Amino acid sequence: MRSPTGQLQENGMPPSSIQLFDAHAHFFTNDIERYPVDVTGARETPEALMERLNRDPSTAARVLSLWDECGVTGGAAVQYNTVYKTDNSYTLDVADAHPDRVAAVLILRANEAGAPALLDTLAGSRNVSGLRLFGYPDADGNYPWLDSPAALATWDVAAAHGLAMVVMYAPGKPSHAALRRIIALARRYPQTVIALDHCGWPGVEQGDAGTIGAEHLELVDVPNIHFKFTQINFNRFAETGIDAAAFVKRLVDTYGAARVMWGSDYGNTQNSYAEMVEQAIAATALLDDADRAAVLHDNGARLFGGKRG
Repeated sequence: MRSPTGQLQENGMPPSSIQLFDAHAHFFTNDIERYPVDVTGARETPEALMERLNRDPSTAARVLSLWDECGVTGGAAVQYNTVYKTDNSYTLDVADAHPDRVAAVLILRANEAGAPALLDTLAGSRNVSGLRLFGYPDADGNYPWLDSPAALATWDVAAAHGLAMVVMYAPGKPSHAALRRIIALARRYPQTVIALDHCGWPGVEQGDAGTIGAEHLELVDVPNIHFKFTQINFNRFAETGIDAAAFVKRLVDTYGAARVMWGSDYGNTQNSYAEMVEQAIAATALLDDADRAAVLHDNGARLFGGKRG
């Protein structure tokens, strides 16, 4: 039996039967003296980004208040590369201060010599649930940050600690070259869950039916690859006329509900949080109650729930 509505109630809250876990929230503070920033390479100009950072910081107090307002039980603090690069200090401090609500997903350059030892230390002593790898192919079409021999040493440490691996490759469209490497990694580390940020960039040029292309279908039989849809996907769908609810239903029908989860991308994508929650609920309206609960809450909580006591 489907839930009667996909929308927020008149008071702005989700229906009482719907709980959410935000598997992709970015935290940052305007306390730059304590937590220095590095805004090089951002899509926004440095001036615009600094203005936003100072005007509207995504602090723990701010995000947790929004979660309380919107029925979100907890979430993953995904290191915000745009502001902090690989200095995970603020993300770690937020996760350690709120272990009942937040766990950290770090960013490191997996192929750097010191990454395995640093990850081993942080995963063993701090509230860490995952490691996020991000990058582009090099001039030869390789992904040294993802699957080079040096990077595999970091994967070994992550596997030893039971961390989730979150992967975001060059944004904007599916990449068969990247996905082929991710499949190989998933088979090399079958006990490690690999979550594809923004669902591995579903296609938007060929309508609803083209969102899951041939390169994505190769992932069907690789059960430890999971899919995280976010507000970035919803905004791209709105621009191209794709039905977000039809997409989420297609995801679940293709991969199974246990491999799909929601994350807001709050702190980066600049919709209001209430709008993000409303769109997430609406996008799951074609699912039955059990699948909807798994996608909106249970899967993310299980993967990124962190250290609880």
